[in-house]
Amino acid sequence: MEQKLCEESVCPTRIPVASRDEKGFELLLGMNIQKKAKKIPGSLISEAAYALTASTDITEDTRDIFPEGLPPSYVFIATLRLKGTSSRLTFDLWRVLSKDKEIQVAVTLSGKDKSVVFTTTSLTAEEQRVTFRGVQTLYDGKWHQLKVLVRPRQVSSFLDDLLIQEELLEPVEPIYINGETQVAKRRGTDLPVAVEIQKLRLYCDPHQSERETACEIYSVDDKRCPLNRTATVDEEDCNCVVGPQGQRGAPGPMRAAYLPRWWLPSTSTRRPIKSTGTTSPTPPSGTRPLRA
Repeated sequence: MEQKLCEESVCPTRIPVASRDEKGFELLLGMNIQKKAKKIPGSLISEAAYALTASTDITEDTRDIFPEGLPPSYVFIATLRLKGTSSRLTFDLWRVLSKDKEIQVAVTLSGKDKSVVFTTTSLTAEEQRVTFRGVQTLYDGKWHQLKVLVRPRQVSSFLDDLLIQEELLEPVEPIYINGETQVAKRRGTDLPVAVEIQKLRLYCDPHQSERETACEIYSVDDKRCPLNRTATVDEEDCNCVVGPQGQRGAPGPMRAAYLPRWWLPSTSTRRPIKSTGTTSPTPPSGTRPLRA
């Protein structure tokens, strides 16, 4: 009952999904990502995504995004691709800060140890964190869907619709809305991080976790997925690291001594050429030198 009441008051907006509308927050729209970032091809030819650069600041007042705070249960979903140095950084994919810049809620990607960290409030401490491991493929430079299901006393993580880990939570307290909500920021700083985002949503109904598929990820095998999916061809799909310059190679063979082109007879009459000393050979009588 508490969840239903919160859905009505906390989640007034709806997200069109398939044949129904789900209560929640379309963060691509609410955080103005569609206006601030460059539109690029997504994971499928039918999908579009947005490329955030290291200079793209995605920051909005929390009261404009979550005017009544967060519900006790929700589903955070992000379809994203980490390329280059971003796959090795530690940054907050999504975070809600207090007025004093303290983290109230965050989903943090740790490229260093290839994990995901969920941070939320606590009644007994400043905050509580849960680390999800087993998500190494999230950092392979390809498209993936990350899903975090939050309930009052439990949090679960999914990658490409596969359950990764479930952990218990201590009781949480509501968030304050007088701070800021941010996307793609280095942990502990306001520095933006380059990342490609195709989907960024927060659903208020926890059961949407079961209904939401990862069919936008071409490698996902789900009987609910359409049969006509086509992956986007990415010419820069190599998530390669540039290493130090190699050693200089051994010198090649010396070039043969120069001989004028007019001195070389045709292939049918060619004979071995004998060296005549230091003077240049004289062209045969009546022969016109060829120009190089």
